Amino acid sequence: MVNKLLEVFRNSSLDDYAKLINESIVKREILILIGKCSVDYTGRGESRLTDGDRVLIIKSDGSVQIHRPEGYKPVNWQPQTSVIEARVVDNKLVLTAIRDKPREILNVVFNEIYLLIRGRLTDNGEFVMYLNESDIRDLIYVNPWLIEDGLHIIGKEKDLGVGAVDLIGVDNKGKAVLIEVKRITASREAALQLYKYVEKYAKLTGTQPRGILVAPSFTTQALDTLKRLNLEYRELDLKKLWLLKKRNMGGKCGLDQLL
Repeated sequence: MVNKLLEVFRNSSLDDYAKLINESIVKREILILIGKCSVDYTGRGESRLTDGDRVLIIKSDGSVQIHRPEGYKPVNWQPQTSVIEARVVDNKLVLTAIRDKPREILNVVFNEIYLLIRGRLTDNGEFVMYLNESDIRDLIYVNPWLIEDGLHIIGKEKDLGVGAVDLIGVDNKGKAVLIEVKRITASREAALQLYKYVEKYAKLTGTQPRGILVAPSFTTQALDTLKRLNLEYRELDLKKLWLLKKRNMGGKCGLDQLL
């Protein structure tokens, strides 16, 4: 049974679908569109996704996600979209999402629409984070294999004069490793913070360390910055880390217990 706050549409004309989408955007509703589409992106780079069955989600804040039938991550997305518009062109429904800063354009062309759902949803639930940053840091300190095999942690909260890096270790080749931990999605600023530590450590010791940013997820800008600055990253599942803490009180355990 569909929630009374939601409307479901099937077998409508393309003109009607375009009207429904534009009305939904004006009302700041959530909208789900399922159909066969292609996607073109222009912005920091360019990409094209050829025809396939996809799920497009427009949330009430204007963010856009496009999902394939498999996988939990969107294949395309657009945060903080400035303009979203649907129109019919050459017997196809074209949805354009434009973000002003940075300038990014997402064009989604639907050759066929299977289903449209729109309406208002309310979520006042509290999100409780399983761990804080110090918990994550301490778990890595005791279980350095969470980052990589052969890593030895030799210190934590080391003050470098420009701030305190969360963890310092040595890899299996004897090279110093600086690790910075974030409990939420790591941003470009987090990558720059790690780079500041790496540069300061190199200046103090005369040796170039590796830098690894650890977080449950990363923004595209963070990943681009890490790559440009020759830094590394590790994505950790906070729920699995919480289970590790709960079951072993921070003690060592096998990797299979987290899978």
